[in-house]
Amino acid sequence: MFLLGKCFKYSFWGITALFTYHLYQVCYAENPSEKPFINEVFLEYASTAKYMFDDLSNLMTRPAVDQLLMPRPPLPPGYMNNKVLVLNLSGTLVHTEYKLGTGFEVQKRPGLSMFLQRLARSYELVLFGDQEQGFIMEIAEALDPSQMMI
Repeated sequence: MFLLGKCFKYSFWGITALFTYHLYQVCYAENPSEKPFINEVFLEYASTAKYMFDDLSNLMTRPAVDQLLMPRPPLPPGYMNNKVLVLNLSGTLVHTEYKLGTGFEVQKRPGLSMFLQRLARSYELVLFGDQEQGFIMEIAEALDPSQMMI
């Protein structure tokens, strides 16, 4: 049993070393199939591992979308673009609370209407929230029924 355990242990380390060698060749060699001590099975597994690692790395490091905001329509000549101000809806502008039997209860912060009117003169206001889009649109329509500020 002892001898079988040692055989398994050193076989595992040998296979790991071979796989690491093939992975190194796949990552850094121009033509890894022409290098010495190359096995096609290990080369295929190493190529698959590199592809999966690169795919996972791209998934974790690249943003989910290219643009967060829609592109602006072209302005007539002589007009300047306003700066965009993104405001967090939940917890900052309004307080949302769920009550059993009545549903969601939304409360505006004191002075919110005046705050939005003053900011709308200098900025293009965009609301951001972690709720569903329909819920955010409903609150935006309640805050700005004429859709002149938001």
